[in-house]
Order: sequence, then structure tokens, then C-alpha cells
Amino acid sequence: MDAWSAGNERGQADAMGPTVTRTASAKTKTPSPPPLKNGKDIRESGYLIAVGSRTARFRRKHKKSMTLIVILTLMAFLLIFAIVMTVLYVRQKHKKPVRLCETKECLRSAASLALSMDRTADPCEDFNQYVCGNWGEEHPMPEEYSSYDWFSYKQDRVLASIKLFLTKNSSKDPLSIKQARDMYAACMDVGKIDQLGLQPVYSILASIGLPSHPTYLNISEVDYSTYTFDWVGVVTNIKVLLGMDILIGFDIFSDPLNSSAYRLALGSPETTNPFPSLYAMQRKWARKEFPLRQLPKQKEHSDLMYLTHDEESYAKVHKLYYAELLKIFLEGEGGNQTANFDNDVIVEKVIAAAATYYDMRNDLYDIESENDTESEIENYVIPRYTADELQALTDQTVVQNNGSVVPIWKKYVEGVFNVSETKLDFGKEKILVADLDLKYMSRMAAYVAKIHPVVLELYVWVKVVEVIAIHTTSELRSLYYDAYNDLQEVDTKIPTRAHLCTEAVNDMMGMAVAYGIADPDFVNNSKPKIERMIYELKNSLAHLVGQVKWMDDNTKVATYQKIILMKSLIGFPDWLMVEGKLEEYYKGIEINRETHLYNMINIIQVKIKNVLNKFRENGSLSWATDPTEVNAYHTFQDNTITVPLVILQYPFFDLGLDSLNYGTLGTVLGHEITHGFDSIGRRYDKFGNMVPWWTNNTIDTFVNMSRCFVDQYSAYYLPEINEHVNGKNTLPENIADNGGFREAIAALKEHLKKFGPELKLPGFEEMSPEQLFFLSYGNLWCGTSTKSSLKVNLKDEHTPLPFRAKGVLQNSEEFSRAFKCRPGSSMNPNKRCIIF
Repeated sequence: MDAWSAGNERGQADAMGPTVTRTASAKTKTPSPPPLKNGKDIRESGYLIAVGSRTARFRRKHKKSMTLIVILTLMAFLLIFAIVMTVLYVRQKHKKPVRLCETKECLRSAASLALSMDRTADPCEDFNQYVCGNWGEEHPMPEEYSSYDWFSYKQDRVLASIKLFLTKNSSKDPLSIKQARDMYAACMDVGKIDQLGLQPVYSILASIGLPSHPTYLNISEVDYSTYTFDWVGVVTNIKVLLGMDILIGFDIFSDPLNSSAYRLALGSPETTNPFPSLYAMQRKWARKEFPLRQLPKQKEHSDLMYLTHDEESYAKVHKLYYAELLKIFLEGEGGNQTANFDNDVIVEKVIAAAATYYDMRNDLYDIESENDTESEIENYVIPRYTADELQALTDQTVVQNNGSVVPIWKKYVEGVFNVSETKLDFGKEKILVADLDLKYMSRMAAYVAKIHPVVLELYVWVKVVEVIAIHTTSELRSLYYDAYNDLQEVDTKIPTRAHLCTEAVNDMMGMAVAYGIADPDFVNNSKPKIERMIYELKNSLAHLVGQVKWMDDNTKVATYQKIILMKSLIGFPDWLMVEGKLEEYYKGIEINRETHLYNMINIIQVKIKNVLNKFRENGSLSWATDPTEVNAYHTFQDNTITVPLVILQYPFFDLGLDSLNYGTLGTVLGHEITHGFDSIGRRYDKFGNMVPWWTNNTIDTFVNMSRCFVDQYSAYYLPEINEHVNGKNTLPENIADNGGFREAIAALKEHLKKFGPELKLPGFEEMSPEQLFFLSYGNLWCGTSTKSSLKVNLKDEHTPLPFRAKGVLQNSEEFSRAFKCRPGSSMNPNKRCIIF
């Protein structure tokens, strides 16, 4: 019984009890009138009885009665007042005082929530406005950003810590730390970079078999008809020396049928940039790894790919950029290559080359895009072919399109493995090629077979140069920035050189900088708390699975087993703080304080060789990202979640109260756990093998129930860009968001049952732990975006920020109860979508 109930009961007892009643009666008792005299006495008294004396007597009695009523009423009022005051006194006397959490973590969280909120908004109609209405004012978007949220906020602070670490010097640090600092110094030395000019680029082009500028710009008509270009050999060199996929996608994956072994895979090119992005943390991740949040990263080798208002302006900016890029490289050779042309011819050639490259890039992009539609057919078998078998299959398409066949696949894989200690027999080695990838490879081979070698060389040349050029001279960087801003709706400030160089080192040597900023006490202090939270979340998911009606018993048992075996990598690798292990991790890397571009290329080459050398080794558990990335991942083939160190800090953790921690980090971890059972993760069993482990009836029901999420999220509209969310494209993430949220709120309730009630948050004393949980969750997805960033994000597999919390909370009956939302209100719809 709480203090409020106890106070009421005691108050009622006092009001109805005998003591108060008697006291009130004593105070209101009137003296009895004297006995009436007989008539003689009256006469002797001298009183005269006039005519009408009975009426007068009545009036006198009536007047006395009215006075008595007034007095009684007043006394009754005083009595009620006394009772009320007594009740209030007793209740206050016996009421337990509110116990506030006054730690620095609680005060910080309270201030952050309060300043971000718009309390004038109705949480039942627009919860995002209620919890995030003032977030943008309190967290102004830096000029170098086109979108800004808590993840960006935290990454900025991580980079600030890394920058501070990189500018220090200590003879006691491991060699890898010294190399990281040398890499930073080389990046910061803009004068030396400008002094080297384009020479590093020319050297790289020569090493991969490309000319210093495209042959397209100065070839004669006669030479044009006889020119040849070994495109397979060149793109092989590019993969080995620069780590870039051009025309051909190559990777090494865990075998889908045996996750402990590795397999080669060919298909469409991986389009992420192996070099550091200019605007955000960038890491290569494959389809097998699903992050919590897609960082602002390059969707193609160029950041310019998706930034556009309309097709006309998009094409104009790109063609101008490519023309200027070609012109700079022609002029960079001291005019030797332009002496044979007058200026009008040169301009015409450059403009034509830029347009030709742009058109070819669009053609190949269209060919790749045909693979974006994911098949809904339950296909667990990825075909395997030898290189010769692949050649025969793609040759058929080439011949059908009247093209000339050339050896591709065996030449390519043999060329890649030439730099490896691992030797394979590619006459027998089986290569994974999915059906959609085989279609791409066939269409690409047929398309390239009909492209003139001079044009093909131009395409490959520009693809390479536009990636590496921005890491060279100030002129080329400025050219890129101008083009980037031309495609933005507002000018984006160029990040400082220190910011860019910090990102570059963090991206290329993430484990080394993690060593520098990691707290050794994390293992003993914070990590056990995270492990306990993950344990509670997995228990919650198991309980939710046990309650669902759509999953049969056999599938439930298999799901329980997968939950139990799911592994977690938390904070940073155990080996990171072990003496000598960091140097072993970066073995073979050479860093020079005067050659920034070569430093990055050297790291890429060493990483590629290491992967190829370990091809025949059994698969081992590996981190999906570095500890310095503000994100979290689920790796299907490992049945593992990766939770980097920096997301285990404010504003995602250490918030002072469990209700707040579970609303942020708890939902993040639950999100990653649930990925193992979403529309993609459900295809991988407890060992990470892609084998059927759900019954057909369960799969059919799951697919039907998933359509509710597709319809719900497809209805969300962004008026700023006049577009709807793609509910089908975002389905896996939406399932993970909703499932992770339900796991977290259930885990919080069990946690509070076990460890007792928590203190109140200052300024939010009226709120229950559940309400604080919802506030914390909504606050997690606060942020601001420009129109251009919304357009880019709409193509992503994550729902845009304004709808991530809204979609989940609309499906939560607990949220509606906590905030007393009337049925039919925006946040308490008549229909809800629930799978787990």
C-alpha cells in the first residue's frame, strides 16, 4: 500500500471516529430553555399579552431558529476544515519523502531530457515533438554536417579524444601507436602534399597499368581503331593494390553451409570506398553485417553519387567535375600532352570524355541496380562454380549479344591470389556466385564486350582517380568540395584538416587509436554490467518467443538454442591490452611522415594480403568494426553481436538510472539481438549456417505478419521531400527496432523486480520508470536533417529518424497506458504490428 492510499484510509478513520464527533457536539450544544410558567405566574410577572401575541411568538421562534442554523452551518464548515487539515497533516507526516537521484549522471540526464523536450506538445499526438522538440536548438548542427543526431554528437567527441591522443608523444607507447601518430602528421602536412603534387597519383596509375591521363584525350583516329586495353588485368591490379572493386566484385566470406570455413565469392562490385571518407567514419561492411545505424557514408566510390535535386542539375555538376578533373591532370604534365592540340580541341575532348564517362557509369549502375530487388523465394543454396564454368556461362550471354569473348574469371582470381602465400587450383576451386550476381556478371561481360577499349580505359581511369585524387593536392580537394556543395541544398562547411586527418587515422588504424583511448578498468567495471544486460535481453526474447502463437514448438526450440549460443563482442578485443599483440595485428605496415597517400595504400595492401593468406584457415570470431565506431552490428554467419566501446558511454549508457539505460543501450542491444531473427537473420541457424531451420508453416505466417510492418512504415510521409518511407526496404531494421524495444522494456521490468525500485529523476519526479524508459528511447532518435540528407537516407535500409521511435511506440500498448493515450489517437492506433 503506498503513502497516498494509507493517508486516505487514516483520514477517513479520523473523520468518522467518536472523538471528533463528541468534540464537535460539545462545541455546538445549546442550553435548554426554562420551563414554562403557569398562567398565574405569567400574570404576576407583569407581562402583557397583546392581540396577535401568538404570531409574535412564532416570529421570535423563527428568528432564533435561523440564527441556530447559521451557527450550525458555520460550525460544520469549521469541523470539515479541521478534518481536512487533520487528514493532510497525517498524510504528510506518514508519507515517505521522494528519494531523488542526485549523482552527476542523473543530473546530466535530467538536464539533457528537459532541455530537449517540448512539454507543450501532446505525447499522445506527436511524441517526437514532445521528446525532441527543442533538441535541434540545444544541439545546433555543425556547418560541416547535413544531418546531426546523438550518434554524430558522440562521434565528434570520440574524434576529439583521438585527435588529442594523436598529438601526444611518448616513448613508452607501442610501435603501432607511433605509426598512427606518424600517419596523422603526414596527413596534416599539407605543404608537403602540395609539393609532391600529382606525382604520387601518376606513380600509382603506372603501377596498375594505366596512363597518366586517359588515352581518349589524345588518340588519333588511326590508333583508335587498333587500340587494345587489358581491362581484366588492370582491374585485378586495382583490387590488389588499392582494394577497390571495379566492374568485378570479389570477397571472401564464411561458407553459408559451413560458417567455420571460408569461400571465395564473385559478383557485383562492393561500392564502398576503401579509403577514408571526407565526411564521415567509413568502414567496409558486407551484407552479412547489419549495423544499428547507417552512418553518413559513401554509397558509391564517390560521395557525389546520390546528392542531387534533379537529374538535370545532377548530370551538369558531375560532368563539370569530371571535365575539370581531366583538365587538371592534363595540365599537371607541364603541357607536354596538350601541345599537339589547340585549346578548342582540348576543351572539346575533355567535355566529350566527361560526358562519355558519366553515361557509361550510369549504364553500369543500371546493370548493378537490377540486383537490388531481393528475391522472396526461400533459397538457401548459393551455387558454386569453378572459374571455367563461370566463363562458359557468361560467354553465352556475350555471344548472344554479338560480343567478343575474352577470358575473365580465372585470370582475375589467379591475379588476385598472386600476392598471397595461399596457392589455389582454380581449375577445381569452387566459387560462390548467387543467382542475381551471375546475372550481373553475364550482363556486365556482354556490355563491356561491346565498349571500345579506349572508352573502357577512360571509365577505369576516372573511377580510380576520383577516389585517390581528393587525398592529394589542395586544388583537387577544393574541386571536390565545390562539386559536393553544388549538389547540396545548403553550403556545407569543409571540415578542418585536423578533423579529416583524425578520421583518416581512425578509419585506417582503428585498433591502434582504440588502444590509446580505451580505459583498462572497463573490463572490470562496465563490461560486467553490459554482459548482464545482454543476458537479461536474451531472456526477454526467449520469453516473448514462448508467448507467440505463430511459431510452432519445434521452431521455438531451435530459436531458444540460437538465442543461447548467440555470442557478443563487447568494448574492445581482449588481446588489445596484451603486450605485443597490437604490433602483431599491424605487422607489415610501413608509415612515412612525408607520404600521406602511400601510407593509406600500404595499409590497404597489407590488409588484403592478410585476408588472402588466411583463406585456408578455419573461420574465427572477428570484430565487425573497430571499438571507436559509434554503432553496433550483428554478423549473421557468426551469430554474434558487436558492441564497440564508444557506444557504451554517454549518451547511450551511464545515464544514472536503469530505466534510462535500458531505454537507450538496452534497445540498441535488443535491436542487434533481434536481427538474428528478422527477415534475413532467420535464414541463418544457431551456428551461422544458411540452412532451413524454421518450418514452412512458421515461415509463411512470419511473412504474412511482416506485411503489417511494410504497410505501417510505407504510410510514413516526409513532406520536406514529398516522399514516403520504403517499408519493404526497411523491413529487417523495423523488425529489429520493434523486437529490441519489447525485449528492453520487459528486461527492465524484471530487473526492477530483482533489484528493487529506483530513485526519482530530478525534474521528472511524477514519471514512472516506464515513462522514463519511453522518454529515453524517444530521445535516442532525436536529430535534425537537411532535405538533401533526407533524400539520401530514404534510400537506406533504416527508417528516417522522425519515424524510428514513432513506428515502435505506436505498436506499444504499454506506451499508450503509461501516457494515458485515448484509443484512436496518433500514438494509440487501432491496429498494431507485433512479431516478437
